[in-house]
Amino acid sequence: MKHLSKVVNIIPVIAKADTMTLEEKSEFKQRVRKELEVNGIEFYPQKEFDEDLEDKTENDKIRQESMPFAVVGSDKEYQVNGKRVLGRKTPWGIIEVENLNHCEFALLRDFVIRTHLQDLKEVTHNIHYETYRAKRLNDNGGLPPGEGLLGTVLPPVPATPCPTAE
Repeated sequence: MKHLSKVVNIIPVIAKADTMTLEEKSEFKQRVRKELEVNGIEFYPQKEFDEDLEDKTENDKIRQESMPFAVVGSDKEYQVNGKRVLGRKTPWGIIEVENLNHCEFALLRDFVIRTHLQDLKEVTHNIHYETYRAKRLNDNGGLPPGEGLLGTVLPPVPATPCPTAE
C-alpha cells in the first residue's frame, strides 16, 4: 500500500462492517487510521493538496470522522416498511446498504461521486499520472541508454522473393 499510495489514490474502506459492533467498528477505524499514519501510507484526500482553509476543514473532518468508510455490500433487494431496499438479511433483521445507521456506503458514494469527483480526477491526472510520465521519460522509456523509441534504426529485413503468379 505504501508503494501504491504514490501511484494511485487510495480510499480506505472496511468491508463487511456488519460483522462488528459500533464500538468495535470505531476502535477498528482508529486502528486503521493509526496504522496508515505510522506506515506513511497516504490516502485520498492527501493533506498536502488541500488548496484553501475551507477544503482543509472539510477534508480534515472526512479524514478524522469517516475514513475508513465502513460499508456493507449487497445486491439483494428486500421489502422494508413498504419500500424495496438493498440489504443483507440476518437473523436479527435486514441491514440496509443505503441507511446511514447501518452502513457508510452512502457517505462513500457521495464522497467519490458527488463532492470529490472532479478533485479526484485532477489529483489522479495532475499528480499521479504526471509523476508516472515524468519518471518514465527520465528513465528513457525503460530502454537501455542510447536507444530511443523514435529514431531507432532497425536492422534490415532480408528480402524474400515474391511468389509469382504462373
